[in-house]
Amino acid sequence: MGINMENIMIIVPHEDDEVLMAGGIIERAVKNGKKVTVVIATNGDYEGTDMETGSIRLPETAAGLAVLGLPLENIIFMGYADTGMNAEESFLYSLYYEKEESRIHKGHCADVTYGMKSKQDFHSEYYGRAGEYTRKNFKEDLRTIFMLNKPDTIFTTSLEDIHGDHSGLYLFVLEVLKEEKANGYVPVLYSGVVHSKAGDHIWPERSEEMVPFSCPPDFDKGSLKWEDRVSFPVPESMRSMELDRNKKAEALSKHVHALKEDAMEYLYAFIKADEVFWEIKEK
Repeated sequence: MGINMENIMIIVPHEDDEVLMAGGIIERAVKNGKKVTVVIATNGDYEGTDMETGSIRLPETAAGLAVLGLPLENIIFMGYADTGMNAEESFLYSLYYEKEESRIHKGHCADVTYGMKSKQDFHSEYYGRAGEYTRKNFKEDLRTIFMLNKPDTIFTTSLEDIHGDHSGLYLFVLEVLKEEKANGYVPVLYSGVVHSKAGDHIWPERSEEMVPFSCPPDFDKGSLKWEDRVSFPVPESMRSMELDRNKKAEALSKHVHALKEDAMEYLYAFIKADEVFWEIKEK
């Protein structure tokens, strides 16, 4: 854990991304008494039809993070939509490139922010009412979350991630931080990849041994270089290949709706000896 990381924020698009990318970072930071806030941008409600079915993944995130020692009050649900993976279907990617800031983008379950019974979405908590799905609202919610918490270190997804919500979230984070730099707020920013251009069937590399992440095929053709990565070793509690003795696997097991038969091999491939990010200095 970095020596100056006292107030850490992990902001990801979907429920389970926080465990896949940063489960070890979260558990170690909590155990070391650091302030940790996890922000989930969308409700992961791609398969939902209304707010009730759309919110089923939120308590799974709360349960998974509880395994890592993080209480519900340290989790922020922004409550926006998940409408697909490809750029043309992705909610956050299309929202980022929206030219009309107040145009409402409809999700599969709603056109306003929502959370779960035991915890409202951020916009409702802060303003006392749900926020319409607009570019302006998402960006200002993100800015307010940053300014209220003032994390010194932020972990998020990457421009090199092929999921539109992942690259879209990165672009929003970068835009807000560039604007706040003029006000003197300059946190350390790390970005990481969940869905590589090699494809989920290839990366992360499947292994029966506890090994570090390997470089995805053709990764260096993008904007990030593998040799520039920052490797965060996972704690001892996450170093067993026996899944019932691995804290990361235990946290991931709470994400019942993500662990479909055709996705399990890919998701459990994130059980590795480290977690890999790149420091972004262009902001």
